[in-house]
Amino acid sequence: MKNIVFESATTILELIKTKQVTIEFVTISFLNHIEKYNPKINAVIELRDKSDIISEAKEKDRLLQSGLAKGSLFGLPMTIKDSFWVKGLKNSNGDPLYRNAIATEDAFVVQAIKKEGAIILGKTNVPLYCIDWQTTNFWNGRTNNPYDLSRTVGGSSGGSAAAVAAGFSALEIGADAGGSIRVPAHFNGICGLRPTENIVSNYGHIQHKNKPLGNRNIVTPGPLAKNVEDLILLMNVLCKDSNKLNFNRSTTDFSIENLKIAYTETINNVEVDQEYLEIFRDFLSVLKDRFGDLIEDAPHYDEKEAYLEYNKVIGFEIGVNNMRIPFMSFFLYVFILLKYRDHNWAKGMSSGYRAPNYTYAKAIDCKNEITKVYSSFFEKYDIWITPVCAMEAFKHQLSGKEFIINEKKVAYTKALATFNFTTAFSGHPIVVIPIGKKQNGMPVGIQIHSKRHSDRELLEIAKCFEQFAYKYEKPIL
Repeated sequence: MKNIVFESATTILELIKTKQVTIEFVTISFLNHIEKYNPKINAVIELRDKSDIISEAKEKDRLLQSGLAKGSLFGLPMTIKDSFWVKGLKNSNGDPLYRNAIATEDAFVVQAIKKEGAIILGKTNVPLYCIDWQTTNFWNGRTNNPYDLSRTVGGSSGGSAAAVAAGFSALEIGADAGGSIRVPAHFNGICGLRPTENIVSNYGHIQHKNKPLGNRNIVTPGPLAKNVEDLILLMNVLCKDSNKLNFNRSTTDFSIENLKIAYTETINNVEVDQEYLEIFRDFLSVLKDRFGDLIEDAPHYDEKEAYLEYNKVIGFEIGVNNMRIPFMSFFLYVFILLKYRDHNWAKGMSSGYRAPNYTYAKAIDCKNEITKVYSSFFEKYDIWITPVCAMEAFKHQLSGKEFIINEKKVAYTKALATFNFTTAFSGHPIVVIPIGKKQNGMPVGIQIHSKRHSDRELLEIAKCFEQFAYKYEKPIL
């Protein structure tokens, strides 16, 4: 049998269910693969005790043989992003002050997958404070792209995406505010879903024990996987008790015929790498042959105002779980300005961090107006297709350093945040699928947006699009 760690989660579960492989075999295969290849990727930063993991696998095999196996993820090895509580494992949230903090309970998403029989292997890396499109911190080090170790994996769910792409985890759960699922999926040649806001609970995510949950808007947990079928599999679990989407129905009444598709080749006139753009255009041509005319259009709003108010919301909600010390908002402003060289991001975050209730409420009002804009847009179109950012996974570099794209200088956050900040503000679902590979061997993908609470239909569309797209390819490790 070819290396099982590179199979889809759906395939692995079918092999387990039909008893073609044991859960112990699958689990040991993943553990051995991590042991051999993780040192150069550095996606997995902590493992549970190996003997405990294998004992759990053996017990699940016994239950399977006895006909007592329960759960749609029964026996599936998974890793979890470091920003989610996993009882007994470290939970830093990317914060150096908490790098040795041990979680005493499980986050909602961890409870959900454990209930369905998944085997938690360990935790995956995140950037400092879970803020960046590169995954590095001074206590766990840097995570490298499985397709080119000299390149980034994205962030903040960079360790998560790399773990799936490198065969360290069958599925992963990341979280997205400003592209933290979408960019890593794009950079690592896999699929990722930023679900409709609030359909998956944030409980136990970027949260400190005995403090209230701060992330109630924008920040959204979601799945990362090798294909769309696996995204659906995991969303069935994460939304099992939700009546909003009925993810557990086996079929949907949605018809993909006569699909109304809008697209833009960039957002806010940001320069996009020419080779990536050609792959993007080629994919749109295939869709045009299948679905008819595509319309070049986009939601229209004041990008600068939305960018500022978006960051006020994030800043305010981050502040819930952090120390209220004098000049903290000033330090936050200086940190973001110096690290990312983005005044508006720094201004929004620091203003939100110290904001009174009135200012926060005004920012939420702005968010609601953006939601109306997107809702109106999706009355005309079923989906909107855009690039994920301005280029493929880039070489490791200092955060904030500008890029050279098509021989033009592009600011660090302009190339990344422009595609991922305000597009998340309305709370609509966005899925990323890979569509091709550049001559340098790096995969690239697209973002597919749709109206709020249409996640199931969006994933059915993405699954259809997979027929015409680049498929996950295992890296040469």
